[in-house]
Formats: sequence, C-alpha cells, structure tokens
Amino acid sequence: MFEVRITGSVPDAVLEQLAPVDVTIRELRTSLRGHFRDQAELHGFLVKLRAYGLDVVEVRRLSTGSTEDPGVDEP
Repeated sequence: MFEVRITGSVPDAVLEQLAPVDVTIRELRTSLRGHFRDQAELHGFLVKLRAYGLDVVEVRRLSTGSTEDPGVDEP
C-alpha cells in the first residue's frame, strides 16, 4: 500500500482515470492510496500523474495494517 500526496485538488474526470485508488481531499492537498504489485507499477502510476500535470509532493509506503488518517500530518 502506497500513499501519494498531490498539491491541490484533482479533477473528478482524472480521478476516474486513476481508479482504483482511495482518495482523501484535505484543504489544498489530495492523498491517493493504492496497492501496487511492484515498483514498476508504482512508477507507471507516477508517470500517469505527471502526464495529467499533477504536482506530486510525497510518496510513501504504508504498512499493510496501517490505520493512519491520510489527512493528518505526522510530527
């Protein structure tokens, strides 16, 4: 499970193209969470985000049992 944080909001039409991911929108940031089989699949997802002109500010791996709130910044 990975979380990708993007500056700003992502248009609904773009989100449909990025499915299946979980989306959380907080203030001026959008968090996308998804399962990727390997690094190549994750890289392909990031290339797609760049093609849509989205500004990726963070990519992080989440533990498989993570219950973290994607909208809460860690100290």
